[in-house]
Amino acid sequence: MSLIKRAKLSSEQEPKVCIRLTLKHPNKGHNSSVLSVRFNRTGDVLATGGMDKSILLWSLPHSNDSELTENYGMIEGHKSAVTSLSWMGSDRLASSSADMSVGIWDTNTGERLRNFREHTYVVNQVDTEEGLIASASDDGTVRIWDQNSKKSVHTLSTEYPLLTVQIKDKLLYTAGIEPMIRCWDIRSTSTPLFEIETQHSDMITSLSVDQTNMISRSSDDTIRLYEPNPIPGNHIKPQVYSGATSGDENLVIRCLLRGHIVYSGSSDNTLTSWDLSTSRLIKKQPGHKGTVLDIDEFEGIIATSSVDGNVILRY
Repeated sequence: MSLIKRAKLSSEQEPKVCIRLTLKHPNKGHNSSVLSVRFNRTGDVLATGGMDKSILLWSLPHSNDSELTENYGMIEGHKSAVTSLSWMGSDRLASSSADMSVGIWDTNTGERLRNFREHTYVVNQVDTEEGLIASASDDGTVRIWDQNSKKSVHTLSTEYPLLTVQIKDKLLYTAGIEPMIRCWDIRSTSTPLFEIETQHSDMITSLSVDQTNMISRSSDDTIRLYEPNPIPGNHIKPQVYSGATSGDENLVIRCLLRGHIVYSGSSDNTLTSWDLSTSRLIKKQPGHKGTVLDIDEFEGIIATSSVDGNVILRY
């Protein structure tokens, strides 16, 4: 019998359906913190990665009254926590791990197609674009990998551990323990195109970038807004988004920028959202029983993961 449950938000919250994926594997979910959630490009599969070293694949309904099934696939091979995931098409998935490796997996067979092992410490995040993978590590480097090569094609080095990396239109954005954002052109990686001395007072755990804006989430309990394009002048915009706490456990909590809405996980067990232009707090959505760590969105459906071992889908 499926362990997936349904629950509706209270009348004080958004009147949408919540679907909880209660995750206790084998074939019934993770058995500890879920660190990463990612929809595939058609929105019918959700990949989740966790502290239990596994990647699970969930077949999703297209409406909130459809029945969910148990996870249909489990990918195993990492020797430590799966810290992040990024899809590379309909049937390939990139992963990073605390075992210091980056993997590419065939999601139809579960086969590991590539096992990149050049990092010397925990790999905290991967992001992908057009067959390239960028991986950020506690060793202070971002490595660029081509899915068709066996070794990294570029290495970018900094003095401090890196927790987050994003690729957008051949530009690479990095941040971490040092509250500094750097932008690199992946076609010429000798020096950054620009650096942003952010006004954060603690480490940056997440970046999210779209065509016109970039946000950074920090353990100082704020999210800040920037101009991401390599133009002369100050890239810092005045908006500051407050209200999503980080707690005292030094967890890597992610944020997400989608259209006019900023989302963030929080140590108060909620998904928190703001209006991009006004910084107004829109809502705090409950449901989890532990810190909300990661977020993804597909056509209005929001997926969140938590240290409570659950993933919640909000329609």
